[in-house]
Amino acid sequence: MSSENIKEAALGLFALHGYEGTSLAQIAEQVGMKKQSIYSHFKGKDELFLAIVNDTFQIEVAREKNYLDEHFTEPLKDCLLKSLRGYVDRYQYDSRLKFWLRVSFFPPAHLYEQINKYSYSYIDKVDSFYLERFKKASLEREMEYISPETATMAYSALADSISVELVYSGVERTEKKLSAAWEVFWRGISS
Repeated sequence: MSSENIKEAALGLFALHGYEGTSLAQIAEQVGMKKQSIYSHFKGKDELFLAIVNDTFQIEVAREKNYLDEHFTEPLKDCLLKSLRGYVDRYQYDSRLKFWLRVSFFPPAHLYEQINKYSYSYIDKVDSFYLERFKKASLEREMEYISPETATMAYSALADSISVELVYSGVERTEKKLSAAWEVFWRGISS
């Protein structure tokens, strides 16, 4: 059994039950090994959890970068709304996204500072990607009365609120809030 198999099984359990609700015994059972065998790959639950956090951070940053690379030249409205809708759609089936949001909002107390470093770094990196798209929008007059920096922060706040709603309320309520918040956001940056 490889470290990757262990991390994959643990990811699904941590996404569903959180750090506190997942034991090494459950992870071992999921991969078909004895709990003691996990220690030949990881020093303990914290090291395993942080390895998954690190992997997820890298993957989620790369996903955002790839999305913008692929959609950078689309009209601003389409690019931004597709991104938010994609997030909502992906949350329904993607354990990694569920894990990332859960750990960002509910980090284990003893790992709080380590997790927050990842969370803030993720937000800063993603905001920097979107800032470039908002600069392009400003130059091309897709938006005229708001600075790219302000638009980036507003969009980041909108994405955060959608994430919170997904974690706490689920997809149906998120869709309603996304529709309303999007309309106000778009009118604000495009008028």
